[in-house]
Amino acid sequence: MLRRLLTRLYAHLLELYPYRFADEFGGEMADVFTQTLAGLDDSGPQIISMRLTMIRLFLREVWDFPHTYLNARRYHVSLGDGESPAGSVSYGEGEVTGTWAGRRTPWPAVILGALPFLLFGLAYLIEGITELGGHYGPVFDLLEGRFLAAPPYDPVIALTPPIAVYVVSVLGLFLGILKGFPRWSFAYLGMSVYFGGYYNNGTFINVDYGLGAWMPLIAAVLLGLLLNRSQKPLARLRQGAWNDWTRLSFSIYAFALPITSIIFFDDTDWGVYQLYGLVFDTVLFAAGAAAFLRLRTIFGRALALLAPVLILVGKGVLGGSWEGQFWPMMMFLTFYICFLFVPAAIGPLRQLSADS
Repeated sequence: MLRRLLTRLYAHLLELYPYRFADEFGGEMADVFTQTLAGLDDSGPQIISMRLTMIRLFLREVWDFPHTYLNARRYHVSLGDGESPAGSVSYGEGEVTGTWAGRRTPWPAVILGALPFLLFGLAYLIEGITELGGHYGPVFDLLEGRFLAAPPYDPVIALTPPIAVYVVSVLGLFLGILKGFPRWSFAYLGMSVYFGGYYNNGTFINVDYGLGAWMPLIAAVLLGLLLNRSQKPLARLRQGAWNDWTRLSFSIYAFALPITSIIFFDDTDWGVYQLYGLVFDTVLFAAGAAAFLRLRTIFGRALALLAPVLILVGKGVLGGSWEGQFWPMMMFLTFYICFLFVPAAIGPLRQLSADS
C-alpha cells in the first residue's frame, strides 16, 4: 500500500519537470525509483524500518527536486523547441530527428508568439480612436510624466503606442535569446527589425532617432549574449533556421505585417468602419501566427503564414475596395509571397549538403 502510494506521488513529481526532460528521462527515473522500493520488503518482521526507509527515499527525491529541476530546465532551454543541443550539431550535416520538426508548440508559447501581432493592432487601434476624438496621439512625455495634449510637440522623450510595441518586441527578443531562440521568438525578431528600420528612417514627434533607433534591439542582443556567457543563442538561431526554414518566414511575416496593414488598410481617414477593419486584420494575423506555432508540418506552417494575406486579398476584391487597383495589388501579392518564402531555399541547400 505504501509502496504504491509513494510510486504515484513520485510519478506526479516527475510531471513537474520540463516536458522534454520528462519525455527523455522520466521513464527511466520512475523505473529506478520503483525498483528501489521493490527491493525493500515491507511485510517482514522489520516492516516499520522498511517503511521508514521508503519514506526516507521519497523525501530525499523531494529534497533533491529543486536542484534537479534547475538542471532539467537548463537542458530544456538548450533544446529550444525540441532540437538537439546547439553544441552537438554541425550545421548542414545530419537529418532532423523525427520528433523535432513536427513538435507542436505548447499553448503558453503560442500565446506568447501571437502577442506582438495583437499588440501591434491594439496600438494603432488606440491611435485611431484618439484621432476620432480630435486628438493626435496619445503621446506620453516620459520626462514630465504626463500626456501631451496636442501638436506641435517639442522634441521630447516620449512613449507612443507603436513605440510601446517596439519595447515589448525587444523584450520578447531578449527573452527568446535567453531561452535559446524557440519558435515563438522569431516573431519578436522580425517585428523588432521592422520598428528599428521604421524609426531610423523618419522624424517622429520632432525627434530624429537615426541610428539610435536600433539601440534597443542591439542592447537586447548584447545583453542576452552576455547573460548566456556564450554565443550558443546565435548557434541556436542558425540551427533553428537551418532545420526549419519556416522560422525565418515567421520573422518575415512579423516584419511585413506593418507594411501589409498599411497597404490593405488606409489609416489616413479614420472612421468607425476603418476601426472594425483594423480589429479584423489584427485578429487575422494573430490567428495566422497561432496556427503556425500549433501546426506540425512544414507545409501547414507555410500555409498558415500565407492564408491571412490571401484572405485580405479576397476581402478587398469582394468588397470592391480595390477598384482601379487590382493589378497593383496582385503585383504586391506576388512580391509578398516571394519575399515570405525566400527562406524555402534552405531546404534544397540542406539536401545538397546532406548528399555531399
